[in-house]
Order: sequence, then structure tokens, then C-alpha cells
Amino acid sequence: MAKPTLANYIEGAVLRLRQAASDELHATSLYRAIVFSGPAPLLHKPWPSRPASPNLERGEEIAGGMLYLAGRKLNFENVPEAWSALTPSRTFAISLHSFGWLSSLSRFERKQQQPPVLTKSHVDTWIEQFGSWNRFAWSAAITAQRCLAWLGESKVLFSGDAIATSTRLDSLGKQLRHLKSVANICEAGETRLWVAICLATAGTCLFGMQGLQKTGLAMLQDELDRQILTDGGHIGRNPEVAALLLLELDALAKLLDQHNSPPPIFIRKTRDKLLPFVRFCTTMNGRLAVFNGGGYGDKTAIHHALSAIDEKRSPFLIAPHSGYHRLQTRRSTLILDCGKMPPIAYSRNAHAGALSFEFGTRAGTIITNCGWSQDLSEKWREPSRTSAAHSTLVIDDVSSSYIYPKGLTTSLLGTIAYNKEQALQARRNEEESGVWLTASHQEYLSRYGLQHNRRLFLSTSGDDLRGEDTLERPVGLGKTRDLQPIPFSIRFHLHTDTRVSLARNNSSVLILLPNGEGWRFRCDIGSISLEPSVYLGSGAPPRRSKQIVLNGAADPNGIGQEASNRIRWSLRRIESNS
Repeated sequence: MAKPTLANYIEGAVLRLRQAASDELHATSLYRAIVFSGPAPLLHKPWPSRPASPNLERGEEIAGGMLYLAGRKLNFENVPEAWSALTPSRTFAISLHSFGWLSSLSRFERKQQQPPVLTKSHVDTWIEQFGSWNRFAWSAAITAQRCLAWLGESKVLFSGDAIATSTRLDSLGKQLRHLKSVANICEAGETRLWVAICLATAGTCLFGMQGLQKTGLAMLQDELDRQILTDGGHIGRNPEVAALLLLELDALAKLLDQHNSPPPIFIRKTRDKLLPFVRFCTTMNGRLAVFNGGGYGDKTAIHHALSAIDEKRSPFLIAPHSGYHRLQTRRSTLILDCGKMPPIAYSRNAHAGALSFEFGTRAGTIITNCGWSQDLSEKWREPSRTSAAHSTLVIDDVSSSYIYPKGLTTSLLGTIAYNKEQALQARRNEEESGVWLTASHQEYLSRYGLQHNRRLFLSTSGDDLRGEDTLERPVGLGKTRDLQPIPFSIRFHLHTDTRVSLARNNSSVLILLPNGEGWRFRCDIGSISLEPSVYLGSGAPPRRSKQIVLNGAADPNGIGQEASNRIRWSLRRIESNS
């Protein structure tokens, strides 16, 4: 996507003004008297459920007085202290008020065969401290996630003591009425999807708020039409968002069925697009490939969702609208990012990972990107988006796409990114011995006058991956008088589950997977470097890993065939002697 236009800035400024005016209105007693008025809704069985898999370890930590959210810790002596203490960071506060951790605490208490006292106490304390109004805690994105979390624990929160149940339902009703009033001033992107799903879910199972179902479903249809691409990917190009949406739509469709309300046809059609795309992005070990702001996802929940696919049907190998190619063999899988930046409004989490790839086998992922997770501290956000955090070629340590630093643009439009150039190409050629995948991008053309070309070959057996990275000056540019060599690096981030050793002469790298399966990396340059890296795709805490780095200095007038402008490398499975 090209850089933002004047129209983008005007649209962003108008939205910010509307949001600011809305916040001022919401703080008034008149607004609360109008929007918050109304009886507490009643909950209809069957109760809704959340699609995510609870984390019992996290639940035990919270029960023991420790919240570990967004990469930061908060210790507390009692539940009120957890909500009155100063939070370690803004992202911690977002996670805390979103209540995504509630199911883990609830599940832990139930597994211990204890009354869900702590689960209820956290909700009751939040209502006491923040239930009237709070500019931060009542933002649309946080409120939608919190309401979904509470509804997911309906069996615990809305049963038992009648007075406490009524108080919780009354608070839930106020939040939902508020959410409906601000739905039209949410930022473009995922937030609108979660708001729509929240309203539709609540309207389905809450007596007295049935009108929310119609509002939520209408908004959901509009946003799905706008955000889901023809090949099933999300417009932001994040595979984890597509997977999360699939799980949410499955849960909503199930709830509608249970309440004798047939799911609208658009939900089924969207699920039919999402299913094969999520399968496309799932590696052989069941985890999502990490691209454009996503982590490896909820393996258990994704596996359950993908069970709806007929296993006899071969997965598609090209996602042309999302910009990904997949090489699939019996033993290994490779996924290549060869897509452009999303439109400006949907690029807030997009990464500069042009021509980066993930490669692995059933035993585990070998080459990956650093990835990202919402569980991490915000300090990792900007580094994770750079090209250096991806398995690709980087010139002069400069990212292939432009990511705006903090300033006027980000205050109006968010943390957007854009392509400097628009030319990205990819093609595949299947032979009896394997598949060739050739791709190129011109994101460095305006600054360095060089185009990055990447050729990949994966053998039919899946045991032999070969690559060639070249930098060429396109013929149409003519020659430059600046003959200073241009430094570049090719990075191969290794998954944290691998064990890695560098040969004594630095000519090759031995990579071992957890089951003992071995692979050897070689290249045609004199020396290979093995440097520290970090894997962020599995959430907090960040996990240390390694990266193979190949350094070079390109001829600015090279055509890609010179030794200075071309590096060939290979990754081959080591045959077992047994």
C-alpha cells in the first residue's frame, strides 16, 4: 500500500475528534442516566462458551496472587489490591480489564473442586471500582473482550446468589448498551469484528437485549465483507486473526443453533473461506506460521476447528489475495510471504517481512520469524515488525517497508506501515524432482537501486531445501556512479525448540529438532555467523533462540549473477545411520 494521503489524515482526524467528543459525553451523568438505564437482563440457557483453551498454569498463578500479563508481573495480597494497585504498563492494564485470563482462573478453581470464589470476586471488585464509568476501561475494544469473557463464564458468574447475579447482569447490560452506542466510532479493523460478535452473542442469550443480536449480526456481515479476502485471509494479513475469527464464528454459530436461531448464511460462507486458509497457514506440527503480527495460535482449538475439513481434500497452495505461497511435501512444509502491505487503515500491526518464510517438519519448526503475541511487553512491538526480525534479506539493516515512528501520523492513524514500492511478484514451477518458487520485491529500489530476488526449491521428498538470494539493479535504472558496496544480511531465525551448533570452520550449521532429527545448513560464502535471536510467537516470556546470518556487500550496479550479489544456500536433512 502507498503512503497515507491527505484523505487518510482528514479521516483519521475526524475519527479522533468524534471519539474525544464521545468520551466527554460518556463522562456526564446525563449519558449514564440514558444509556445505563433499564432493567438487568436475564440469561437464557444454553449459556455461551469461549473457543479458547484455558491455561491452568496461569489460573494457578492468579489464584496464588500473581498476575502475569503483557510480559509484566503484578503481585497482590487480595483481590481488591489487584484492581487498585498501579499497573506496570498500559498493555498490562488492557489485558487486565479485558478479562481474557478469567477462564483460566475459573477452570483452575473448578479443577481443584473449589467454589469459584476468586472468579466471582474479581468481577465483583471490577464492578465496584469501574462499573460506573472509566474512560480507559470502557473503551470499545476492551469492553467487547470483557463482555465476551464474562458471558463465557456464565455458569459461574450468573448462577447462585440472586442478588450478586443480578448485580453482575445489571453491569453487563450497561456495558453492552454503551458498546452499542460507540460501535460506529471504532477504528477500522479487528476491533469492529469483536464488537459485532460481542453484540450478536449477548443479544442471542440475554432476555431483554434481543435487539443487540440484529445490530451485531448486521455489523458483523458488513465487517466480514470488508475485512475477509476472497482466499479466506484477513485484510491485515495476520494468520492468527483469521484463526481467531474462525473460532469465534464457530462459537457464535453453535450458540445461535442452540437458541433455535439459524445462523445467517454469511456466517457459513465466511467459515467456508476461513477454514482452508487457516489450514493453509498451519504447519505440519499444528501451529500457525507467524507472519504480520501473529503468534502460533491456540493449537488445540485450531485442531478442533480444522477437524471439520475433509482430510482427503488437498490444501490449496497459493493464497493470491493474502500474498502467501505454500510448498507442501510428505515430510516438510514451507510458507513464503510475498504479499504487499495491507491498506493503510489495516496496517497497524503489519510487519516488514517481504519474502520471509517459515520451514519445518512434523517434528517441529526449523526456520521461522520472530513473530508477536499480545501477551508480550510493548517494548517488543517495534523490533518485532522490522525486517531484521524475519527470515529474509535485509539491506543495510533498513526495513523493506516503512513503519511510522511515534508522532503526528501515529496519533491520527495509529502505528501504520506502507510499501515504498508496489512491485512484488511470485511464481512457482513444479517439476518431477520438486517445486521451484521464485519471488522478488523492489522495496529497496528507491533508496539503494537494488531489487531482491529469492529462488527456493523444495525436493519432492521434502528433505532438501535450496535457496538463492540475489540483488540486481534493474536494466531500466541505468548504472549508478556511486560504486560504494552496499552491505546486506540474510537472516534465518531458528525456532527456539531447535539445538544448533556451528562447525569449527564456520562453513556449516547443524540443527537438531526435539526428536533428534538432524538438518545441515550450508552456503557458498566463506563464513557463517550464528547470532542470538528471540522467539515471540509463543507469548510471554520471550524465548531465546539463534539465527544464522550471512553477510555480504553488493555491487550497486550488479545484475545478480556476481559473487558479491548472489548467495546460494541449502538446508538438507541428515540421513539417520540406523
